Amino acid sequence: MAQLLAPSTQWQMTLPKTSTYGSPIATKMWSSLVLKQNKKGAAKSSGKFKVVALSENSTVNRLENLLNMDITPYTDKIIAEYIWIGGSGLDMRSKSRTISKPVKHPSELPKWNYDGSSTGQAPGEDSEVILYPQAIFKDPFRGGNNILVICDAYTPAGEPIPTNKRHRAAEIFSNKKVVDEVPWFGIEQEYTLLQQNVKWPLGWPVGGYPGPQGPYYCAAGADKSFGRDISDAHYKACLYAGINISGTNGEVMPGQWEYQVGPSVGIEAGDHIWCSRYILERITEQAGVVLSLDPKPIEGDWNGAGCHTNYSTKSMREEGGFEVIKKAILNLSLRHKEHISAYGEGNERRLTGKHETASINTFSWGVANRGCSIRVGRDTEKNGKGYLEDRRPASNMDPYVVTALLAETTILYEPTLEAEALAAQKIALNV
Repeated sequence: MAQLLAPSTQWQMTLPKTSTYGSPIATKMWSSLVLKQNKKGAAKSSGKFKVVALSENSTVNRLENLLNMDITPYTDKIIAEYIWIGGSGLDMRSKSRTISKPVKHPSELPKWNYDGSSTGQAPGEDSEVILYPQAIFKDPFRGGNNILVICDAYTPAGEPIPTNKRHRAAEIFSNKKVVDEVPWFGIEQEYTLLQQNVKWPLGWPVGGYPGPQGPYYCAAGADKSFGRDISDAHYKACLYAGINISGTNGEVMPGQWEYQVGPSVGIEAGDHIWCSRYILERITEQAGVVLSLDPKPIEGDWNGAGCHTNYSTKSMREEGGFEVIKKAILNLSLRHKEHISAYGEGNERRLTGKHETASINTFSWGVANRGCSIRVGRDTEKNGKGYLEDRRPASNMDPYVVTALLAETTILYEPTLEAEALAAQKIALNV
């Protein structure tokens, strides 16, 4: 992101009073919905029965009409899509339930449960996992008053299950020191689109390679930009849903895209990224394309996929904030290994020191240097206040983990003076 502006006044935990939110994403946008029919035959008739052959378009249109039906004029009931993170820590699961009336806050929603043995999150003999609604967004697929519900998962006894990273993040973001610093996050989510049957990047010749990197970044044209309709549909769907999406662009590797979410405050950043990922999964599902968050989907001279995280605190944004930023960088250098271990699986294939990355084994920082672990913008240096960009997180990182760890290390962590002095000398940082 070029800069961090003030966060949106919209709070993801509540919904506007209006009951009509416009039209949901129409499935007719996609060509992946194909209903195979028997060969058309002539209509046959007898005394009481008439058989009429329906065209494929007629069948699809009838299904479209039902999928896009606005039920708001006919019932107060709504559909809530409960969304949670599965056993891999990256896969997203969801299921639907009817709620008796529209809601404005997740506290109005009931808890629910699911079979954790089918998601790798509980044993078969004690498989019930409980979903706690935490954030709600408007549903861009169903429209009307229907909602998407971001949940986290607990045992029946109320203990967070191991893949529930939101619980710990919420604890950190509710700490008074953290609350007082009003941490802002702007997250740059990169992703790769793959052809469904061959798992090869969209727009690439099957089993082959396009021309070298260079022409594809932020490009236009059928030979340079692959998947723009998906990116644009996702952009609009996120805005509709109430996600604080702030931009999107084509990336350096063809078939790879990025969108930015933020600035978001505290736990909101994780909720918005996870909901935006879910919406992207649904759109690629409709388009018949596979979404990949692999940090290095193609080996060789191709850029990987990251999730650069822009971060600031109140003290960093005020006069004299650059000194606070440098102190934060010092703390980050002392906990480099802890951060790397939590920044995404397979990140060692991406953080090689090439393709705009730093080496995974070495902490570094610099002004306007995209080959560093932590980048500080020219404007921040010039103004003496602003934000930092952590370029280490992989595209498959857990935003709850990354945002909470940044806040913990820069606000709550207190290294010894001796450790600070040695670290400052090592990374050539005057604090």
